[in-house]
Amino acid sequence: MTVIVALGPMVTWAQLTPRQVEEKQALADVRTLLDQDRSNEALRLIGRFLDRSSPPSLIDRFTFFHAVALQAQGQEETAIILLEQFLEDYPASALTHKARLRLGTLYTDSSRPTRAIPVLSQAVDQAQSPAMRVEAQDQLRLAYERTGDDLQAVRVALTQTSESAEDGRRDLSEYVRRLILEHMSERSLNDVLDQFPNAYPGDLALIRLIELHAARGDTVSAEGDIRAFLQRFPTHPYTQTAGALLRAFVAKIKTHRLIVAAVLPLSGNLKPFGIEALHGIRLALERETTSLGSDAVGLVVKDSALPPVPFRREVSRLIEEFDPIALIGPLSAQEIQRVADVPDLAQVPFITPASTLPDVKRFGRYWFSTAMTPLLQVQRIVEYVMQHFGYSRFCILAPRTAHGKRLNRVFQRVVIENGGEVIAAEWYQPGTTDATKQLTRIKETDLSFYGTMLPPEPAEPVTPPNPPVQDATEEERLVYTPGFDALFLPGRPTDVAFLSAQLAFLDIQVPLIGTNGWNHPDILTLGRNTLEGGLFGDALFLQSDEPDVQRFIAEYRERFQTDPSIFASQAYDAMRAILWTIKRGATTGTEIQEHFARYDLATLGGVTRFGEDGILERKVYMIQIRRGQFIQVD
Repeated sequence: MTVIVALGPMVTWAQLTPRQVEEKQALADVRTLLDQDRSNEALRLIGRFLDRSSPPSLIDRFTFFHAVALQAQGQEETAIILLEQFLEDYPASALTHKARLRLGTLYTDSSRPTRAIPVLSQAVDQAQSPAMRVEAQDQLRLAYERTGDDLQAVRVALTQTSESAEDGRRDLSEYVRRLILEHMSERSLNDVLDQFPNAYPGDLALIRLIELHAARGDTVSAEGDIRAFLQRFPTHPYTQTAGALLRAFVAKIKTHRLIVAAVLPLSGNLKPFGIEALHGIRLALERETTSLGSDAVGLVVKDSALPPVPFRREVSRLIEEFDPIALIGPLSAQEIQRVADVPDLAQVPFITPASTLPDVKRFGRYWFSTAMTPLLQVQRIVEYVMQHFGYSRFCILAPRTAHGKRLNRVFQRVVIENGGEVIAAEWYQPGTTDATKQLTRIKETDLSFYGTMLPPEPAEPVTPPNPPVQDATEEERLVYTPGFDALFLPGRPTDVAFLSAQLAFLDIQVPLIGTNGWNHPDILTLGRNTLEGGLFGDALFLQSDEPDVQRFIAEYRERFQTDPSIFASQAYDAMRAILWTIKRGATTGTEIQEHFARYDLATLGGVTRFGEDGILERKVYMIQIRRGQFIQVD
């Protein structure tokens, strides 16, 4: 007895109707013709059944094989349309998995891998057999590769490895090895390393990065990669090779007359900021190589993403081994406190390019900062609006966060020091959807001091033909006129845009001033109608027309294929300050410290100096929102 499984419930030939027998035989013939590469004949046979007045009972199977035959004919687009329709019309068909897998493959082959990924992912999840799952996973890996998402391709391969027999595991390991060592971009390698920092295949990614940086002559990055490898994979077979390379790189760094160290987060959550800072440092050094000479200044880099005790130990070891003339870093206040006494003990200036500590000099004479602190930022914008616009009365609406509270305190202090007055200060929760109570309190407080509620100014008199009768009980409408000059509104773009709309709704029509958190394109979109004229300050403005700034931006984009961030510019200024003193004769850390304490320096914002608190008195660009654009106004 022959059993036909594909029809659903198990039936015998005797149980089939003549029409079903005919259709089943035709489908068998179609499969045979397709196996023999006779797709033209298969299409004709399928057409005879699809063109009948009543559709065949096995319409889903005829539709599927119609798509297969069209694909064999090279009509991929028509096949794609049929398969998309198949999945929509016959979701319960026994051929759904095969249709989904074939559609995903066609998407990938027709340069639409982003459309293939969700289809193939579903095919993996709903596979009806291990073999089908493997085939779907293979196609999904290829789709991820075609989109450039090599990390996801690796993840799929690792999942397959855990599900495979020994032969399959070997093949997949070879696939991962080839993908990482022969095909991945530097960005993809870093993605893999971030995902697998201390395990396979992160070791392969780090080895490839070492090779790429060494071949490019980028000894700074290669040396850092090798140190990271030895720290993370001390028992790896590649360790001996890495150690030999490290010794060679260290020897090469030490051939320079002077050495600058950088201690930055090159792994972990702060890695993006560390990489941006390192880019700025390297760009400044490369820019001055011609005038100083290629053997004048070497750069050694250390990853700061370590626990407190090893971090301090590694910084001390770095200073002992390389005897740097100065050190750029760390980025965070916590890291600074862990090595607070090291600069003075070693007589090596430490310059943090990112920490917003208000007075680094409290840790010692050899501490400096090129970061834009909240105090510096607020001082610049308050001085600007008071001098240029005559503002003297302010209100504050700040986020209820540690940073928001700090900004509130600093703003009030600076306003008072400059002879101004803060009428009211309120808090809002980040992400809030209603700050009506806070804004109403600001309004009421202002009314108790300087604000007024007056009738609107009369318009030009127009006598209507039938003047309305004035209701004696109707109250006269009053209009609120703020008695303060501007509202300080720091916060994220979404919050600032929302709150500015609420201000307008409550008739609090005053200029708004903010911080560099405003410097984001989202604020132009979200607050287009309510932030017109808003003013804020930032240490970097990409649209600045200053020649030195534009040169820096252009060189950074060409070198690193992205826009510089504030971390890059502040680190650039730190390295530039060091090189400035070297060009003027400094050869020791003590001489650099003395120069920093006494003389002017060249920075992106112009010639300036470090203040008594160790903070660089850097330029803060005044930026205003006008007609949906950021415009520099100073």
